[in-house]
Amino acid sequence: MANLEQNKAVVRRFMTEVLQGGNLDLVDEILARDYVNTSMGNVDRTGFKAMLGALKSAGLTFDVKELVAEGDSVVARFTVSVTQSGQKTTAMGLTYYRVVNGKITIDEPLSSPDLGQLLAPFLAQVAHA
Repeated sequence: MANLEQNKAVVRRFMTEVLQGGNLDLVDEILARDYVNTSMGNVDRTGFKAMLGALKSAGLTFDVKELVAEGDSVVARFTVSVTQSGQKTTAMGLTYYRVVNGKITIDEPLSSPDLGQLLAPFLAQVAHA
């Protein structure tokens, strides 16, 4: 049972301290070397870290509603807000995480509206860098 709680703690920390808080120093601690984010074009840990730098200006805020864990799987149910040009947009989402040995290996988010579309203006900065 403790392992399930530890896995949920890793996911919560990723969402609040890395995605929302922008703490890039935690990326290597929380994401496995073989990490992949399927919704961002199967981006790996290095690519995701580069994207996170651009997302700092998005003003991401997460409200984690629920974390459900079984085995190596954790599903997060949340709302996320993005602020662009002074306008705040909120999306509801579910993300499947696979956590192995205390690190996230798979990150498969789904949201409505699509989070990728909401974040596209911020990620365009990375593509032009």
